Amino acid sequence: MRFCCVNDSVPLTTAALLRTACAARSLEFVEIDARAFDYAEHRQLAGGDMLYRPAISIAAIRVEQFLFQERVASFYRPPESIYYQPSTSPLRFQRAGLPIPATVYCSTTQRGIIRGLVEQVGGFPIVVKVLGYSSGIGVMKVDSYPILFSVLDFALAQRHNPLLCAYIDHATHWRLIVLGDVVVAAYVNEPDADDFRTHAPNDERSYTTTVRPDLAGIAVQAVQVIQTEFAGVDLLEDQRGNVFLLEANFPCYFAHPQEVAGIDISGMMVEHLLRKAVGYAASL
Repeated sequence: MRFCCVNDSVPLTTAALLRTACAARSLEFVEIDARAFDYAEHRQLAGGDMLYRPAISIAAIRVEQFLFQERVASFYRPPESIYYQPSTSPLRFQRAGLPIPATVYCSTTQRGIIRGLVEQVGGFPIVVKVLGYSSGIGVMKVDSYPILFSVLDFALAQRHNPLLCAYIDHATHWRLIVLGDVVVAAYVNEPDADDFRTHAPNDERSYTTTVRPDLAGIAVQAVQVIQTEFAGVDLLEDQRGNVFLLEANFPCYFAHPQEVAGIDISGMMVEHLLRKAVGYAASL
């Protein structure tokens, strides 16, 4: 059995943790560079192999889809959803009954329409989010029309279609990591200095493997909606205890709980796929 990891500028820690988890289980770890892949047919995986793509690039997605075969263990639910990579639109979550902040897409620079969109999300301040980035890049807090108009002019000129979202003041930003139908790690992000965005904490006491049922329920359902068995879910909790779903990210960076608090996320990931792979191999 092989564990195949599709890489493309992924943090070194990600592959290192997965490689160590595989070595502890005597599994062959195969790392593939998506930018140097030759698409030779003999490179395709066999039933009973395991496949995970921590990279987010289009190149990595195409390699992953090429490698996949029937009975290859992956985090996709169902397996054929590996061939479909829709964005995690807030509309999908909303229609599944999950709570999201008031959110609209903006694809215009027409001032009158923009004013109406701002009213739809509850007025200033709002959050403008340019999709396709991580670590808070592309997420901007805007509190006036002059700033908003200039931001949208630039974003749309760059062929982005940003989201406009309600701003939730003094919110607690949760990150929950879901594997299967269980939250395996959770932590509260800390605010950056002079910024409304947040980052993962460096205190091991900030990490936990138990979480309130209301938070866990939203996170698990969000991962089911995007049809995967693994994801990092971002939630906001306001001062009145209302919880809002921001994103469910697959793939996601899982190293913080493991490096800081010793929660063996990579080991659990490999075990999850190994159980599936053993079942697939037995059916061959």
